[in-house]
This record gives sequence, C-alpha cells and structure tokens, in this order.
Amino acid sequence: MVSGRYVAVVLSLVLMASGIPGASGGQDDISNSIVQEGLAISPIPANQLDFSGKDPALVAWGSYLVNGASDCSGCHSLPKFLPVGGPGSNPAADDPFKGTPTTQRVAGKLAANINVMHYLAGGRCFGSGTHAFMARNLTPDAHGQPQGLTLTEFIKVMRTGEDIHCEKYPTDPICAIGPDTAVLQIMPWPSYHNLTDRDLEAIYTYLSAVPPAQACNTPADGCPVITDNLHYSYPNTADCPNPPPPQ
Repeated sequence: MVSGRYVAVVLSLVLMASGIPGASGGQDDISNSIVQEGLAISPIPANQLDFSGKDPALVAWGSYLVNGASDCSGCHSLPKFLPVGGPGSNPAADDPFKGTPTTQRVAGKLAANINVMHYLAGGRCFGSGTHAFMARNLTPDAHGQPQGLTLTEFIKVMRTGEDIHCEKYPTDPICAIGPDTAVLQIMPWPSYHNLTDRDLEAIYTYLSAVPPAQACNTPADGCPVITDNLHYSYPNTADCPNPPPPQ
C-alpha cells in the first residue's frame, strides 16, 4: 500500500508520459491515451497498485493490455464479475452479461462489478475430471514475481508455451492438475507470441503491481467432474459465489 501523496505524484507522471488528451473533446470517457486509459480501467485502484521500483507509465500500459486489449481476467479470475451489491469494484453495477445493450454507454467505461478480491487469482477449470486444466494465479508471489517468474522467464513462457512455473515449483499442487503436455494448453500463448518485448514487459510489470490474491477455487477443491459451472466444490460466499456466473 502506498500513500495518497505518492499516488498523486504517480498519476501526474502518468499523465505527463501519455501526453494525449481525452477523446472527442472531453465528450468521451474513454481516453485516446493508452497510458491514461490503462490506469483508468484497472480494476485495482491506483492507490492499491505497487508502483515501487516500477515505471508508472509501464504499469498503466500493462493494464491496458491486460484489461483492455486482452481478457486475462476472463480466464484467470473466478468469478470475474459479481452480482449487483456484491463486494466488487462497483457494487452498484452487475455482471454485464446480465444486462441489455442500454446498460452500457458507447462513450463510457464498462459498467461492471469486478471481483477485485480474487482478481487474476486463477482457479477456473477448463475440461473435466482428470482432463481438466486449472487457470493459474497470476498475482505476485512473496518476492513480487507473477507465478514466481522473472521477466526473462515470463517472456519465454509467452513466446514458447514452456511451463516454467511447474519446472521451478513441481510440488505446487496446481501442477498435478490436468494431463502432462509438452506446452501449456488453453493458455493462448501463441496469440501473445508476436507482441513486442516492451509489450510483454508492460504486462509483467502490471501483474507485478497488483495485490497478491487467493483463488476461490483451489487445487484442493479440484475441478468439476462435469464440464459446466454448476459443480465446483469451493464454499459459497459473497465474494466467491458458487455456482459462479456463466461468464
């Protein structure tokens, strides 16, 4: 956690780094600046991001790639959205898939109640039984490294699909879930392969800046025997509704 004064300085630096005004002469809430928009759409507020030792513009750029250009939390957060009133990013909003086209504004940011307590903490299952894969926790470990990976290792994973995390930490229970494969499955690393080194560094930097979080569904809970959202076994709570919404 950082002080409000530090966050104010960081925000000033981000705005200076972007150097691009908002879209449509201020009529559009979605900024033309990747840096400004990246910081604005982060489900984790700026005062809860860890900017220490990081380029604030790179953190914001990474957020734009993670939360705007991609849908990392669609796989790595379970559930991604909470119902209206739930303890998420915007309790007045709902799961956007439950809305109508008029729920959202064309010139406004997404109205959604994002599950920030378990943001990017993994746990979502793909497949069933012994053939299921479980999404990994992308939040920082005790050393501030996403998945316990260095930047060099992270880039290698995103370019080759090599499961470096389970090579380094073979006793992690999540490594025993799913069939043994030569490269990561489900994870769309081929789609990220051609991103620039700087893009991948920005993603890594943002992941390093988000708070550590725990998954609702853990390896101890396992994956459903039936491939649907109705048979998870983790406890049903306000921040971990079970069954989770079919997102």
